[in-house]
Amino acid sequence: MSSKKEQGGPVQPPGTVPAGAASADLVWLAHRAAAALGDAFNGVAREAGLSDLRHWLVLALIADGPARTQLQIATELGIDKTTMVSILDRLERDGLIVRRLSARDRRVRIPEATEKGVEVKERVAVARETAISRRLATIPASEHAKFHAMLWSIVEGG
Repeated sequence: MSSKKEQGGPVQPPGTVPAGAASADLVWLAHRAAAALGDAFNGVAREAGLSDLRHWLVLALIADGPARTQLQIATELGIDKTTMVSILDRLERDGLIVRRLSARDRRVRIPEATEKGVEVKERVAVARETAISRRLATIPASEHAKFHAMLWSIVEGG
């Protein structure tokens, strides 16, 4: 089957949404955009030895923020508890985190990034920016912060 381009039909300029039911559906379009960005990031994460975006998010949250329980991390990132334990098990097995008992409650464990974990997190953060910038290249750089803010407003519901 030939494309419109091969048939001599109109060619869409970059950044123009093609006509059609699927491309007009905002939910589908947002899903596809998230998948494209996720694919770009997952490649970077895998090159650093991580499985995917979720593993990096967990590692970054542990490395950059105040001490949190496993449950707090899962809640903040919207990851179910079972999946969180699996992610933490892998990060710990790979030497990127350690889990220590809480001083307040010995039943609770607090994940902490190792030096190796911090190094991986920082290396992936730089590579992530490059990969994401490539995917966003069709959006003027001056609009990136606005685009980010608009997406965040959708996430926050306001």
